[in-house]
Amino acid sequence: MSNRNVQKVIFSRIIKMEVKQEPSSSMETDEVKDSTNDQSADESDSDDPIVERIPVYIANNLNAYLLQYPVRPATMPYDGNTVQKLAFRPQNQQLELHMGLDTHNENYDEGRGEQIALNVDGDKGTKTVDSTFRSGLMDFQVLNGGKAVDDSRRYAVGLISNNRLHLTQVKGVLTMRPNLGYLDKSDKRAKAEGRSTDPDDPEIEPKIEAVTVKFSKGDADKQRREKTYQSMKNKQEEEPWINLRFNQMGSAKWEDESQNLLCDDMDKKVNVDPVPQKYLQSMK
Repeated sequence: MSNRNVQKVIFSRIIKMEVKQEPSSSMETDEVKDSTNDQSADESDSDDPIVERIPVYIANNLNAYLLQYPVRPATMPYDGNTVQKLAFRPQNQQLELHMGLDTHNENYDEGRGEQIALNVDGDKGTKTVDSTFRSGLMDFQVLNGGKAVDDSRRYAVGLISNNRLHLTQVKGVLTMRPNLGYLDKSDKRAKAEGRSTDPDDPEIEPKIEAVTVKFSKGDADKQRREKTYQSMKNKQEEEPWINLRFNQMGSAKWEDESQNLLCDDMDKKVNVDPVPQKYLQSMK
């Protein structure tokens, strides 16, 4: 895996935090100070009063992407899995993740893993560079991710350090799903070898009949849409994959890169609308 094209990608997850009530930092913006008196009357009558104010800083040291796994239960995270390969297309925001499978786990069906590898790559003794599972077992799965939202500027990764909140804007939100492309390869091999992909279905010779085809306006619209979709796919395929280096969560390198989530210029002030309603409206 080449290191020349390595990019920094931060994987984040939401954690529950409790903030201890301590004296507030003196590094507050002028707008917050000016609005304190106006808000004091509302706070006295509120059922959920403000217990503490902390300063907020904007960090711009990383390209942060948020990964979502909609078909993976939250109780089964990928934190402990081995990442064999990681590739990224920054322009189209596409991510490909090769996740290793523990073939020695008692829950892994070795016979089924060998059968899948045999269906995909053929005989075990004829492995080539084009083989998908070179070990003769299905020993990894591929996850593909694409853009979940067109505009992710309203999302940020937050980190609290020394009673200060540091925010890094999320550059993209990617939805990761399993890629079952190896099944297509298995079907092609079965057809080339004259085998049925489903042993329960008898092989029936199709009857050839002459038919008359008429194209309506709806068919033309459908063909135009399909052509547009195919053009978009072809354009995406033109962008080359960039190999990335994966740093396991909790590792020394991961800890080092996580420091980039902290703002390195805390003296710089950001001008915001002092009216809370207008400020929140601008973030929608």
